[in-house]
Amino acid sequence: MAKDYQAITWCGAVEDDFRTLLDLAIREDVESIGDLTSLSLIPESAVGRAAIVSRSEGIVAGMPTVEIICGAISPDLRWEPSVQDGDRIKPKDRLGILSGPARAMMQAERLILNFVARLSGIASTTDLYVQEIRDTKSRVYDTRKTTPGWRLLEKYATCCGGAQNHRAGLYDAILIKDNHLALAAGRAGLNALEYDPAKAVREVRRFLEEQDELGPRPPVHCHGNLIATCKMRTSLLAAVAEVTGSAVLSQIIAKTPCHLLEIAHKENEQVPRKPADNFPAKDVIVEVEVDTFQQFESVLEADPDIIMLDNMSCEMMAKAVKLRNERKPEIELEASGGITLKTIRAVAETGVERISVGALTHSFNMFDIGLDWLDPEKKQ
Repeated sequence: MAKDYQAITWCGAVEDDFRTLLDLAIREDVESIGDLTSLSLIPESAVGRAAIVSRSEGIVAGMPTVEIICGAISPDLRWEPSVQDGDRIKPKDRLGILSGPARAMMQAERLILNFVARLSGIASTTDLYVQEIRDTKSRVYDTRKTTPGWRLLEKYATCCGGAQNHRAGLYDAILIKDNHLALAAGRAGLNALEYDPAKAVREVRRFLEEQDELGPRPPVHCHGNLIATCKMRTSLLAAVAEVTGSAVLSQIIAKTPCHLLEIAHKENEQVPRKPADNFPAKDVIVEVEVDTFQQFESVLEADPDIIMLDNMSCEMMAKAVKLRNERKPEIELEASGGITLKTIRAVAETGVERISVGALTHSFNMFDIGLDWLDPEKKQ
């Protein structure tokens, strides 16, 4: 097996992204006012107990989010999980029991259902693709066709469903695509060198070797200032919390990403996704996209780690596999482009090692789960 992209597990970077999304999700629901329906109908002293129950069959993902949601809403909410991420569940299975102040439970309900249903939907859709080719040598990969802000969470969910993770972003691998070649060939109004895929592979290898000589890269500064922006929002929340005496807002502030980032900077720890020493060159995957057999034959001699066969017919992919086996068996082949549940089996049977499927994260069905109230006096 060739070098592969890093698998995304539930880690600090994933949790950090989730907390950012959760902050926004809470603000969308209650702003600085609260749940008016629960405030008007449910006594402050009321407590409840409810089961989060599956209405579908598939793979569960997102269980770590539930406890974080509970902690953000009320310190008195309790979550007792019955399953863990990656488990296969069926209708009427309990994911866990939620208990505590009834008002807080009502506020947490939709947050829990939204996050877990989305992530479990991705995991379950992924599982369908994985199972379709389980007895072949091919592996299913996700793509960068993710919801902005959700990428690590969605890729984590595909991993729960049994897929392999493709690159997480532009920063962690080289993938030469047709648009890179078009720009380099001057087709976008630039008078630059002409590149074919083989020449491009050799050029990026040269670039990586130069980076080795230069040493580790300095961090790349993204547009905007996350810490400054987050500080401003947190100061506004703090002002509201002080005026209203809201314990909930105080808890949210304590867990905002900027707070975590500030702590990490003070303690000289590595902030999640801070650009690390992505080189030396031997650790960087070089992948190249081709869409004709002529390009494929040429690029084999340039020794990329992976060749992506874009929108090729199964007949052409099988021909590419045969030639690769004869000349460069160490190079892995990836099929890509419009692959569906109906076509993935035929693609796998061509002999390619990798099949990337954008549908895992852009055309999945939300998993159906719900909250069912239980009698608080009975153990159920």
